[in-house]
Amino acid sequence: SGQPARVLASEREVTRLGESVFRSGAVSEEAMRAACTVLARMAALYRKLDVVGVRAVATSAIRDTRNPQEFLARASEAAGTAVEIISGREEARLIYLGVESIWPQAGKRTLVIDIGGGSAEIIGAEDGVLKEAFSKPLGAVRLRENFLKDDPPTPLQIHQMHEYIQAKLDTPVRRLGHAGWDRAIATSATAAAVA
Repeated sequence: SGQPARVLASEREVTRLGESVFRSGAVSEEAMRAACTVLARMAALYRKLDVVGVRAVATSAIRDTRNPQEFLARASEAAGTAVEIISGREEARLIYLGVESIWPQAGKRTLVIDIGGGSAEIIGAEDGVLKEAFSKPLGAVRLRENFLKDDPPTPLQIHQMHEYIQAKLDTPVRRLGHAGWDRAIATSATAAAVA
């Protein structure tokens, strides 16, 4: 309808699903139970509201787990609606729509970066239209589990992580690095912690 979205409820809870996936390859029973508890609580909230439809999506950790069907079945039951696994590109599209709905960037060239637990989305947009989107396995939890085995991490661990990040960012940097952005927007708890 072209009308701005009206927020009826807003909840955010970090479930750290990826921790067990990036460590062992599967969602642990504990992580699954914790995620389902959060989903059930959020489902109870949306049932009280007059919503037309609900979309529940799973991202990076569930794309990579070896037990996605078990997770999807239990999560769907808890959420009261089918939970679907979305691609990194669709994840980037939804992130961009979220940013644009809250803070429209008409007439600007905008770079949006979202660093999640399992992946990072790098998005280039112009005058409110998404032009390029990349999803790379550069989430904060994934990097910590894969590279930073010690606390504090060793110089070698940091070097190996840096090399990995550089390699994964090669294509986005080549495609987006020389565009001359009017504004860069970073989203997510990781970005907030850095800020």
